[in-house]
Amino acid sequence: MNRRITRVVMPLACLVALWGAVPVLAEDAALVRSLNGQFKDVTQKNKTSPGILAAYIAMTPPPFELGDGFNQGTIWPKMEGWAKVAEWAKANEAAGVALDASQFGLIFGLGYGKGAVDAAAAKSGLAIEFGEGVELAKVRYGYFKAIRALGAYATAEMYRRGEAGEFDQAFKVGISYARLLRQVCEQSMLEEKLFALESLAETLSIHRDFMWTYLKLLPVDTMKNAALKEYPFLRPSDNEKMKRLQMPEGDRLVAEAVLREALAPTKGSSIDKDHFAEVVGGQPSPEGVLQRFNTQEMWRRVADVHGSLEASQEKLLNVYDDWWRRWRVRPYTALHQMPTEFSRANPIKYAAVLAMLRDMERAFSWKNVLIAEINGTVMAAGLCGYYNEFRQAWPKDRERAYATFFQKRYDFDPYDKAYGRLQYRALGAERQAVQTPLGRVWATGCMVWAMGTDNEDGSGESHSDDAAIGDLLLWPPVRALAREEGLLK
Repeated sequence: MNRRITRVVMPLACLVALWGAVPVLAEDAALVRSLNGQFKDVTQKNKTSPGILAAYIAMTPPPFELGDGFNQGTIWPKMEGWAKVAEWAKANEAAGVALDASQFGLIFGLGYGKGAVDAAAAKSGLAIEFGEGVELAKVRYGYFKAIRALGAYATAEMYRRGEAGEFDQAFKVGISYARLLRQVCEQSMLEEKLFALESLAETLSIHRDFMWTYLKLLPVDTMKNAALKEYPFLRPSDNEKMKRLQMPEGDRLVAEAVLREALAPTKGSSIDKDHFAEVVGGQPSPEGVLQRFNTQEMWRRVADVHGSLEASQEKLLNVYDDWWRRWRVRPYTALHQMPTEFSRANPIKYAAVLAMLRDMERAFSWKNVLIAEINGTVMAAGLCGYYNEFRQAWPKDRERAYATFFQKRYDFDPYDKAYGRLQYRALGAERQAVQTPLGRVWATGCMVWAMGTDNEDGSGESHSDDAAIGDLLLWPPVRALAREEGLLK
């Protein structure tokens, strides 16, 4: 049996046996069991999610409501209300203990469904909950608020420790939280993957803000330890190319469940158009996809020409198999230049399939951003160690910092088609203007940047956080520079 059949078809065959001709709620139960099947051989003690959720429940409320105005990216010692934030962080040091205990856990392992968490977590709304019946694909990720709150705590505690000159403790709590996010990156649903990838990328940028804020005070040994032993191993099996990061596939099981409910023949051998419209029209569709089918009447018309259940299942398998192959192979190969199965799908015949899926392109994009963020943070930490070791001078050539201050293999740019190094420039007494979404900032000392999605070196003259426009400036940190220019409070 070939790889594809072993990997994809067999789980679906098991689902068919579980579902059979049963009511929708029983299908929901089968879906949850299928999603949780990945955890069947993992004991509770090897999962970090129970301890993390318990730590969140035990935390006191933050001094400000979490949201756009208060989150891990807005916290720093000169913010308005810093004294209250620092006091909150100090009062919740138990959260730091929980993060420290979780960082080397085998797996985050938060199960799916209301029954996957204990009573306290369920009462706090931390479960991953699915909709019922025609709203099956409406998923609520309640635990996100716990991860965000712990991120705010970790940032506040880092800066609180930094203000006290306790840099080892500061990096300990910050890296513990980064390792927790790396575990969350392995959850099965695409929305979870994107949440964790983006959160971890932001967390690492915050760590570089911290390095810039306390640059001249950072102990050399602390920075060498961070660059050589801590950041490179957010997960023990990781490397500079994040080859062990898994593609999310839980959405495939949800889509399969919806397709079975929507396309199962209910009137002889034909599809019940009203039921099809109710089921597919009741699911949350990706923004911008099939907007012309936003009414039940239009979905009834689509039912007349839509592919059969078997054809739709096959198309779903082909889409995921194509994504899986692209996820595993090196970027910039011939396969990556070809249209995806998702993009080639007939938008009418497979309208229900497309309505159930979000294009995986964002996950591919943020995977590259995270690779650049990790490698840039390793390099920044090493450069900070070099800077203080050699009387506050940056290396004229990065090779001078290799081995002693950071590993050469982490000097890797995921946007370089030749699989080459990150860009580096020692500025000396000069400074360079950089255009950013926050406004123009000025880089000094030295610069490290990745090329961005255009795969061209823009000399670090422009920056975007997702590398979509211009380069991705990794050092000096953009947020810290923007604060110096008064562009951020």
